[in-house]
Amino acid sequence: MNLLETQTALSIIFALAVILFFLYRFTYNPLKKLLKKAALGDQEAQYELGRLYYRGKHAPQDYAQAFNWFETAAKNGHVRAMNALAGLYNAGQGCTADPSKTFFWYQTAADTGDFEARVNLAVCYLNGIGVAKDEAKGFETMKAAADDKSPIAQTLTADLYERGLGVEKNDKLALHYYFLASKQGEPMAKRKIKKLQDEVMRNFKQ
Repeated sequence: MNLLETQTALSIIFALAVILFFLYRFTYNPLKKLLKKAALGDQEAQYELGRLYYRGKHAPQDYAQAFNWFETAAKNGHVRAMNALAGLYNAGQGCTADPSKTFFWYQTAADTGDFEARVNLAVCYLNGIGVAKDEAKGFETMKAAADDKSPIAQTLTADLYERGLGVEKNDKLALHYYFLASKQGEPMAKRKIKKLQDEVMRNFKQ
């Protein structure tokens, strides 16, 4: 085989590999495999099914199906499913909106130490979602997650200090928590730092 024939053969092999890659990428559907695993009690598969139906990817978008699979996974102890289920109850997607169940599932997930759930639980207290409104409790819950190094909780704790919501207003502590969040790459914290620094300096000079 001469050089030209070799190059031609390699080009054909490469083209076939590209075609096979794109055929797999755009025709692969994990739904059947996930359904089989979910039916056997695999909580991760149950959660992933909920995501597929919620997003309408590899399956028709169906909030009721998403709700059913998230609920199944949540009851089997899947923490991310608990968060997702709470969100559906809050939005009334695939179910009747139910603030008390929103709070219940965020609290259940938060009890495992999950940061996302702890932040959302704090928001429930701050806004009275499924529980009596308690801004001080909301701040306390948010700050506890922040002190455990959750970057989004650090950003929101800073915001609460900045606004004086659930706690006495304190720009210096707000700046402190924005800096902590910024070090972990939180973009909102980075944007807030310069503005708040300027305000702190103006107040200091007065």
